[in-house]
Amino acid sequence: MKKYIVEEHSKAPEPGVAGEQFVFRAMSYNIHSGINANREVNLQNTLNIIGDSDADIVALQEVDTEKTVGKNCNQARSLAESLDMDYVFFPVESNGLHAFGLAILSRFSFNQYYCDWLPNLCPKLNPRKRGAIQATLQTPVGPISFFNTHLSLYKPERGKQLKVLLDNNWLLSVPKNEPVIFCGDLNAGALSKTYRRLKKYLIDVQKTLDDPLLPKRTFHSKAPLIRIDHMFISNHFTPLKVEVKINKNTQMASDHLPLIAELEMKKIYRL
Repeated sequence: MKKYIVEEHSKAPEPGVAGEQFVFRAMSYNIHSGINANREVNLQNTLNIIGDSDADIVALQEVDTEKTVGKNCNQARSLAESLDMDYVFFPVESNGLHAFGLAILSRFSFNQYYCDWLPNLCPKLNPRKRGAIQATLQTPVGPISFFNTHLSLYKPERGKQLKVLLDNNWLLSVPKNEPVIFCGDLNAGALSKTYRRLKKYLIDVQKTLDDPLLPKRTFHSKAPLIRIDHMFISNHFTPLKVEVKINKNTQMASDHLPLIAELEMKKIYRL
């Protein structure tokens, strides 16, 4: 599948600054369309959780827009505006009345971003579409390539989807000197082939710190049994803190728990 440019933002890139220490927070969160444990749409809960995380870059999965579930609310835009962040939204599924997909919220400007659908092996039996966003974000010390995806529940299909994401059009298209963060609901645990394949290219952020409480499970939020929400990073970063937020609010707001990492850029470089 060929990716396509959805939009190029006109914001001028900020220049890299040699020798500057740069620390920021990244988050991955399946927000379940803002539908809480009581089966009610409550985007305010979602907003509070993201705001409390103090994240600078956020990968969101299961984001609704416009009419049916979202009650005429473009959830990506609403969250971004409330948080004073820029955003991109990819409507992976749309039927004219309802769109559902992926979003990236960012305090850094988007140099450009790309979206595409991922393989569906049997659309008649499994009509659910899957996709990914790859964004180049301009930080004060240079660009970061940031990926957000939500993979299939089915192992063969998930394998095909990851194969596409690991090819020369996606992950391998990123220059080796450019930092990478790969986030998403992968519907795959730490023993899966999907996870093992990604670890050949990137580092599991939950495995980077000498913390006996890590890694933590992310699903189901009420009683977490498995770790299917992941954040992988390139070796350009030093993780300072990693959290899977579990409290009354996060257990109520979605069926997934948010994953947050505080990262320091390992290598400062000039554009």
